[in-house]
Amino acid sequence: MDDIKALADSMADRFFRERDKELLEKLKQEVEGAESRDALAAASGIEDPSVLDSLIAGGIGPDTIASVSLIPLVAVAWADSKMEDKEREAILKAANEAGILKGTASHEILEKWLDEQPDDQLLESWTQYVGAMKSSLDEGALGQLKTSIISRAQAVAESAGGYLGLGNKVSASEERVLKTLESAFA
Repeated sequence: MDDIKALADSMADRFFRERDKELLEKLKQEVEGAESRDALAAASGIEDPSVLDSLIAGGIGPDTIASVSLIPLVAVAWADSKMEDKEREAILKAANEAGILKGTASHEILEKWLDEQPDDQLLESWTQYVGAMKSSLDEGALGQLKTSIISRAQAVAESAGGYLGLGNKVSASEERVLKTLESAFA
C-alpha cells in the first residue's frame, strides 16, 4: 500500500509542476471534506459499495482515482499527437459523469491536459501505478476499475474516428494506446 501511495505521490510531483501545485493542494482540500465512499463513487463512476470499500482499503481515494481514470482518456486522445474537438467533448463528458465538475481542481488539471499534450511519461507512470495497485485490490474491484477505464478510453477513441461516421473509428495509434491500457491490468 505504501508503494501505491509513493507512486501516486511520484506521479503528482512529476506531472503537476510548480504551476500545478496549487491545483493539487485545492484537489486535496476538496476530497478531505467529502465522505470517502461517496467521493470515490463520484470520481470513478463505480457504484457498488463493496467494490468502493475494496478500492478504499487498497489505498485508492478520489484524488488518486481521478488520475487513474483521466490519464487513459487523455493518452488515447493524444495518441495521434492532436486533440480532436469530439475527443475533447468525449473526455469532458466522461469527466462530468465521473463527478469531475467544472471549477474543481481535477477539472482544471484535465483542462491543462486537453490543451497541452502531456509528456509520454504520464502514461508510463500510470501503467506503473496500475501495476502496483493490482496486488492490493480484489479481483472484482480490479475488474470493475478496468472495465470503467477501458470503456471510457474506447469511447474517446471512437468519438472522432471514421469518415462521415463510416469506416474504422479507431486509429492504429489509438489502438496501440488501448492495448497498453489493457495490458496494464493483465
